[in-house]
Order: sequence, then structure tokens, then C-alpha cells
Amino acid sequence: MDESAKGTLAILAVAAAWGGTFPAMKAALASSDPLPFLAARFALAIPLLWAIAGEAPGPRSMGTGVLVFLGFALQLEGLTGTSATKSAFITGLNVPMVPAIEALLFGRKPNRRAVLGIVLGVAGLALLTGIYGGEPPSWGDLLTLACAAAWAGQVVAVDRLVGSEGPARLALGQAIPVALLAAAGSPAVGETRLPSDPVSLAAVVYTAVVATAGAFYLQGWAQSRIPPEAAALGLLAEPVFASALAAALLGEGLSAGQAVGAAMILISIPLASGGSEISGDPDPNVIGDDPDPGGGRWTA
Repeated sequence: MDESAKGTLAILAVAAAWGGTFPAMKAALASSDPLPFLAARFALAIPLLWAIAGEAPGPRSMGTGVLVFLGFALQLEGLTGTSATKSAFITGLNVPMVPAIEALLFGRKPNRRAVLGIVLGVAGLALLTGIYGGEPPSWGDLLTLACAAAWAGQVVAVDRLVGSEGPARLALGQAIPVALLAAAGSPAVGETRLPSDPVSLAAVVYTAVVATAGAFYLQGWAQSRIPPEAAALGLLAEPVFASALAAALLGEGLSAGQAVGAAMILISIPLASGGSEISGDPDPNVIGDDPDPGGGRWTA
């Protein structure tokens, strides 16, 4: 097997690991509150990430960690009011949101493919949540949509930092604020149920060791063997793995209309990602030339 094939299989393993976090977290939240779970996950992941990075993070990467915290916290809170399957696909809308944020904040106009991706993603969201039929979205759906927006902001920030910070150091810098903010926020919002039963503890270990430290390391290994475009396409399988595992482990499913909406969201992601070569002059504030804005970040 050549190195390219090994890299492709590795990136698919990363997508599967991240897809597995959705049913794992959904199951854990039956006996644990969201913020204590998040604090435990990253408290376990930080020493592993520090070993990978080999040095302390910079202050700018820790600032980006606030967006990571919001992304994870909103995702976990949203999972208490929506299914793991819907959460995975709605979270995937962070990709079509990126060119919209770039246009709003930096005046970088998205090209036609990106605009089509945004429109298709919004239409898919309407089908997935039932809005098209007059059914209001659940509060869990809305929190997860806000989670996707936080992840989109994080992608934009990472794109401007990864060249100077390095992906491993940047990931560590983002992980530390997540653990601290989750631990501090838990008593403030009255969330006191710590992961303590076998299911929630297993979910902590899985999400910290496999889906955070392990998947991050494997992603870097894979992307040293395949181009970022191939890695991005491989990671599109994440919501597919999530929905399959949620069906197998939690008995979740989608109606015909929701399945169409999920498919539209899935199609919108490569459209928007492929439209990331944004028209206009390059942003002078961009640090580095990493073509993959998702390098060194988590989506689950």
C-alpha cells in the first residue's frame, strides 16, 4: 500500500473517530451535565496534547480557545434537545458559514460556488429541522446552529494563526481555555453532575484520547501524506459516520424529508470548501499560507 492510500485511510479513521463523538456525548449526557463533561474531556486531553506539541502554547492560540469552548459548550447543550444525527449535520454547516464570515468581517467576497454552498446548506437546514413545514426548530437545533457559527469563527481564526503557531501548539492553546472555562462555568450555571457512571466515563476517555489527542495526531500524520484537499474531502464522511453510529447505538433515524435535508447539507460542504479561494486581494493579516483552514481544529 502506497503512502497516499495510507493517508487516505488514516483521514477516514479520523472522520470515523469524530463522527463517533456525537452518539458518545449524547449517551453521556443522560447522566452527566454538559460543562462538567467538557471539563473532564479536556482535562484528560491536555497532557496528551502537550506531549504531542512539546512546548507551551502562545497567547493568541489561547484566545481562539474561547471560540472552541463556545463551539463545544453549545454543541453539548444542544445535544440535550436534539438528536445526535441532526447535531452532526447542523454542526457541518460551519463550512458554508466560513465564506460568509470572511465577507462580513474582511470584505472578501465569496465566489459563486461558495454562495451556492451557503444557499444549499440553509435549504438543507430548513428540511432537516422541519422549518419548511411550519414546524419551529427545537431549542437544541438552535443551540447547535450557534455552535456551527462558533466553529466557523474558529476556522477563520485558525487560518490566520496556524502558520506562526504550528498546528500542535495551536491545538494545545485552544484546549487549555476550554478546560478552564468549562470548569469555571459549571457551578455558575448550576451544572454539577460529573461523569461518574461507566457510560459517561467511557465517553470521556473516548472523546479525550481517541477523538481529541489521537485523532489530532493521526490527522497530522495523514496530511503529511495527502494534500489538504483530499483530507477535507475525507473528513466530509464525519456526519455520515455519526448518523450511522447513532442509528446503530441509539436507534436514531431520519424521516425522508430530513434525509434529503441532511444530503443537501453534505453537498453544501464541499461546494463552500471548494469555493474558499475568495475573490479580491489577499488579506494582509493572514499569517502563513496553510491551504487547509481546518488544520489543527476539532469539529466534534
